Amino acid sequence: MTIRRQLCILLALLLSAGPPALAAKYAGEAFSLGVGARGLAMGGAVVAGPFDGAAAYWNPAGMNYLDGRNLIAMHAETFGSLLNHDYVSYIDARPRGEHAIQSFGFYMYYLGGGGIKITRLNEFDRPEVEREESHGDFLFAAALSGRLWDKIDFGATAKVIYRDIGTESGYGLTLDAGALYQVYPFARLGLMVTDITTGFIRYSGETFDTGANTETIYPAVKPGLMLEHTVSDFTGRFAMSGDIRFEGIRYGAQYWSGDISLDTHYGWEIGYREMVFGRAGFDIGRFTAGGGVDLRNITVDFAYLHDDELDETFRVSAGYCF
Repeated sequence: MTIRRQLCILLALLLSAGPPALAAKYAGEAFSLGVGARGLAMGGAVVAGPFDGAAAYWNPAGMNYLDGRNLIAMHAETFGSLLNHDYVSYIDARPRGEHAIQSFGFYMYYLGGGGIKITRLNEFDRPEVEREESHGDFLFAAALSGRLWDKIDFGATAKVIYRDIGTESGYGLTLDAGALYQVYPFARLGLMVTDITTGFIRYSGETFDTGANTETIYPAVKPGLMLEHTVSDFTGRFAMSGDIRFEGIRYGAQYWSGDISLDTHYGWEIGYREMVFGRAGFDIGRFTAGGGVDLRNITVDFAYLHDDELDETFRVSAGYCF
């Protein structure tokens, strides 16, 4: 198969993702909060980069822009103490010559907490709390990335979902796909399609009157852009991306028309000798900020997200390259 034919097939797959016939709004929302303090500090606008050990989540094609083996771990107190958010990833991006597959990686994503009150009717037919249960969403993923031409990279991520909501549990499968195009040395375009195969979560049905049932997860199309410029010891980056969904969210999104909605992300980063970084951004209109250091292949990043209606989010991540 020629490279041109491979590229055509890849682009067709990325752009053909459309809304399935039956789906549940917000079914995959638990996995859309982003990972890594660098990504959050830049408003989640990192579909086209810059990339670190969290690349397999943001755009698997970005793993080709890493060197060596990369470990990253993250913890966040999301919206105050409402949710615990954790992420661990390993990416192997060592040089592989002319091989079609250039990099691979694995990651685990967790979002959960407690406080689900299980009630029952007492002798007076009034509800009372019987116990409290925890809840959690787990994502286990494996990613591959390759290179078609010198300027075009592609990647795919297979994901296994486990959801525990106290009295019910569910399992699911889905697939993401991404691509990058290095237009100029200072400009890169990105495209990420999450749940490109239309994901699903099938529940056990232990507490449903109708027995087991399935939620279907809509695809989301995420185009991105990154610009980079270096002056002396300083490097500045500007990134932007959008989340295009087909769930008919309307008033839950920044912009919408019919069943199509758009949420935007903007981020800025300035680095001194690629060692010390300052960052700021807007994540769906919410202000973000943070910074980080990269010393002797060890990185530590922190981020802050402001929310007018919920408590602030603080996120810390650390990485090691070897």
